[in-house]
Amino acid sequence: MKQYMMMKMIAFTVALLLTPGGCSAGPVPTTQALLLTPLETIMNARTLAARVYERASDAYDTFIQDEFGGDSGFCVEDITWNELFSVRIPTLEWRNFGDEERLQRLRRDLQLFGLFLDEVLLDEQDKQGHTDTADKVQQTIHQLDGLMVAIAIANDAMGFIPPTDVTEIMSDSLRDPATESARAIRDCVVLRDFKTLVERGHRDFTLLSRKYS
Repeated sequence: MKQYMMMKMIAFTVALLLTPGGCSAGPVPTTQALLLTPLETIMNARTLAARVYERASDAYDTFIQDEFGGDSGFCVEDITWNELFSVRIPTLEWRNFGDEERLQRLRRDLQLFGLFLDEVLLDEQDKQGHTDTADKVQQTIHQLDGLMVAIAIANDAMGFIPPTDVTEIMSDSLRDPATESARAIRDCVVLRDFKTLVERGHRDFTLLSRKYS
């Protein structure tokens, strides 16, 4: 039994490593071959969500230090935008959604934030010299890619319908802020809210694991 479980975990890891870059939540060709139970896929997603949260927290803290000298007051809580609003849904309201709707919303939100993280990375790479934030954001994106694959596999294992992918940032002002200060605030809010979103996703996977255990 242990050997069987180990082989499935190895197959899952290989699937993550062979998945092309990007945060697509589309079909995963290897899903059926893995034959993981819903609980196993949920636990895999939960583990990866914890890793993404660690990377996201590190990226946010490093950005605040590099950009604002450690003063997070420049990224105040009341700065939000409609395109990133779903992460602000109150917990009780979020819990009223069914399992499938919560997972679908999480996937779409993570895809959108993946696009924003790409913009943050480009901003950091455009700065003169090397930035620690660029490294941290790149590590976060890499971990997010793995989480998106894990969520797609869990979605399939639970028999949920794949949602429509998010392919672009709709707001021109958020995709390409007009000033450097506006760009810095945009990047700050993205990193802050992404961290919050991943933490909520981790809690959802914890609740799902109890339901399917």
